Amino acid sequence: MAFVSACSKPPLHPRTGVTIHQVEDNVSFLETDGHRIKVDVYQPEIGGRNPAVILLHGSGGIHGPGTSTVNRYARTMAEQGMIAFVVHYFDGTGNYSTSDSAEAANYFHWVREVREAVTWIRTRSDVQVNSVGLLGHSLGAFLAVGVAAADVRINRIVLLGSALEPFLADSIKRMPPALILHGEKDSTVPLADALHLADFLRTHKFVYQMKVYPGEEHNFTDSVASDALTRAARFLAPTRRGARARD
Repeated sequence: MAFVSACSKPPLHPRTGVTIHQVEDNVSFLETDGHRIKVDVYQPEIGGRNPAVILLHGSGGIHGPGTSTVNRYARTMAEQGMIAFVVHYFDGTGNYSTSDSAEAANYFHWVREVREAVTWIRTRSDVQVNSVGLLGHSLGAFLAVGVAAADVRINRIVLLGSALEPFLADSIKRMPPALILHGEKDSTVPLADALHLADFLRTHKFVYQMKVYPGEEHNFTDSVASDALTRAARFLAPTRRGARARD
C-alpha cells in the first residue's frame, strides 16, 4: 500500500470536547465492472471494529497537487474514531471532472460503484458491518441519496450542499436517517433546493435533521467545516468511543 500525500492545507480538527485519534493513511483499490477504483483509507489507530463512512466528492473530482477537500474531511472523521473511505468513483467512468449531462448519463453507474464499495468495506475485519454511512459533498451528496435509497446496508447519510435529483423522486421507497448541512448563501446549490429535499423527506416520513449555516457558501470555511464534521461523526456513529461533543 502507498501512503496518501500530506495535506497542503492545515488539517481540520473536530470541535473542542472530542477525543482525537491518531490516523494512518493508505491507498487501496476496488475492482468493479472491469475498472480499478482508487480508495483512500483513513484509519484511526484504535483496535477492534469501528464505524465506517464513505466520502463522496463533488463534480470537480479529486485531482491536482495537495489534498482535496473531501480528503481533509475524511481525515477529520477518522480522528473521531471512524474508518473513512474516499471512493474515487470517477475512475469507473473515466471522468476528470463532469458536467450536468455527464452526471445524468453516469449517475446510476456511480451508484453501482459505491454499492460495490460498501460490499468491499463490509468484508474488512476492522469495520462494524452494521454501521456504514455516507458523507457526500455537492454531486457526492446527490449521489449519496441515490445510493442510500437503493441499499439497505447504508444506515445513515450526511449531505453537504445537497438537493434531490428530479429523476429519483418517484422511485425512492426507503431512506435511512439523514443529516443535511447547508450554507445559507450557497450559490451553487441554493438553499431553496436543500429545503425542497428536506420537505420531500418530511412528506415521506423519513427521518432527517437539518442545520443551515448563516452566511456560508457552497464550500464551508474551516471553522464551520470543523463544526459540521463533528456533527456528522456524532450523527453517523452516536455510540462511538470518545464521543463527548455537545450541541
